[in-house]
Amino acid sequence: MKKASQHFTEEEKKKISQAVKDAESKTAAEIIPVAATSSGRYDRAEDIIGLVIGIIVMVNVLVFAPQYDRGALASWSDGLLEQAPFNLFLIASIIAGFAIGAAVANRIGWLKKLFTPSSEMKDEVINKASQIFYDQRVHHTSADSGLLIFISFLEKRAVIFTDEKIEKDLGIKTIESLCDKLTDSLRQKKSPSDSMIQIIEEAGTLLAELLPRDNADENELSDALVCID
Repeated sequence: MKKASQHFTEEEKKKISQAVKDAESKTAAEIIPVAATSSGRYDRAEDIIGLVIGIIVMVNVLVFAPQYDRGALASWSDGLLEQAPFNLFLIASIIAGFAIGAAVANRIGWLKKLFTPSSEMKDEVINKASQIFYDQRVHHTSADSGLLIFISFLEKRAVIFTDEKIEKDLGIKTIESLCDKLTDSLRQKKSPSDSMIQIIEEAGTLLAELLPRDNADENELSDALVCID
């Protein structure tokens, strides 16, 4: 699964940072762009694929292992002790099969999506964005003017979080419209860099009218793209 940082070249990261600087030169808002590989573990896929591989391994061992004696295994009194080495090998094979299956599922994004409901992924993206909003101190600007632009690649979803002041000035519908544009561009496999820059520029233009920059305003948060791998 491609990491978030691998979706952007160093040149693209610089362009995003410059777009933030240009936008903030016209508004008092603090814009923070963040990209994540995924927003959740989605370990259901790991459990299911691990179980399937474990069962396949078990069946193959039972069918093809030359040490296997069906008659001995049927007897609990004698067969269990006689077959102890084989039984240990069988258990170890099942565990190894499960571990391999889980590891494969953890690395293949579409398998995670296959076994995860869309509603769960949506909730995970929102929760991740909320966590980042506070971890990156976007909520802690002096003018309560933070705006987080967050994209999560595995889920192909975007979330825009704002402080109350910006939410009030821009309005929920405008914020949702910006978010929908960014989500659509991710699903259409457009350049993540170009898509994010477009939203940064649009948000900057809107905020320049509603929350213009004052000469006393300081740049409180980094303009650089934050990648969470």
